[in-house]
Amino acid sequence: MTARTKLLGLADLKIDDFSKNALTAASMVLADGKNPLRLVFFSVSIRVLLEHVMGTLAPNDEVEGCSWYRKEPDRDEPVRAQRIQYWLQGGLTDEFLSTELGFDPRPLRSRVLRSFNRLSKHVHARQGTLISDLNIQDQEVAPVVDDVVDLYTAYFEYRSALIEPLVESLDEVAVNDLMSETIQSIDEIATHHGIEEIYTENTEVVEITSASVRYRATGSIAVSLQWGSNSDVRRGDGAEMDKSFLFSCDFVVPTEDPRNLALAEIASGVDTESWWSGWQDE
Repeated sequence: MTARTKLLGLADLKIDDFSKNALTAASMVLADGKNPLRLVFFSVSIRVLLEHVMGTLAPNDEVEGCSWYRKEPDRDEPVRAQRIQYWLQGGLTDEFLSTELGFDPRPLRSRVLRSFNRLSKHVHARQGTLISDLNIQDQEVAPVVDDVVDLYTAYFEYRSALIEPLVESLDEVAVNDLMSETIQSIDEIATHHGIEEIYTENTEVVEITSASVRYRATGSIAVSLQWGSNSDVRRGDGAEMDKSFLFSCDFVVPTEDPRNLALAEIASGVDTESWWSGWQDE
């Protein structure tokens, strides 16, 4: 698989638009073998990507709020290594990743930093240092692309491993939460409603911050809607309808014990916008 193909594969992942644009730009540059500044523009694109990871996606207050954060001497803000660490794992410690998830993120973080620094000499190429030979360019590109691919792969692998043993529990708790509370958004539609079925379609880690992990369960809820009393319905003065809506249920768990759902703050909701937009369309 070529370096360009690997980058295009990353653009298909569930990542933010800015990162996708940077990856797309890098892959487009690699396709242009006739561009004498091919390596320079590739290096700029990947540097922009990594600076985004270590900047916008790793705010100072969040990095500094992590239990693993230690201020570096003579530095007023987190260093790049700590910013990469935050983006990759949030407030989860290296020890947790190692003992609970089976990953050691330290070598990967070091490799990414080396690649970032390696790109600098190409970004600032001058006459006499510009590399125009395609084979040599590709030799410079290959390890950088591998490190970027491994970084994004690890990002999703960590989250998958974190949530894997919780999927059934998240499903069950989400259903129980919806069953035990009055669903205000549905209550506003009809005089009475009953829950017929709740189906969880997806569970995911939405975010890992310095203080918490946010899990989310999403799916559909089938309900019976009734307007008027039972007597009204029998007389033909009321109405009944079956309808399905989408729901989401968020679980916010402290990073100190990120798999303990007993500590979770739970917030669920049902999206009834489709119902009201249908009335508006009419």
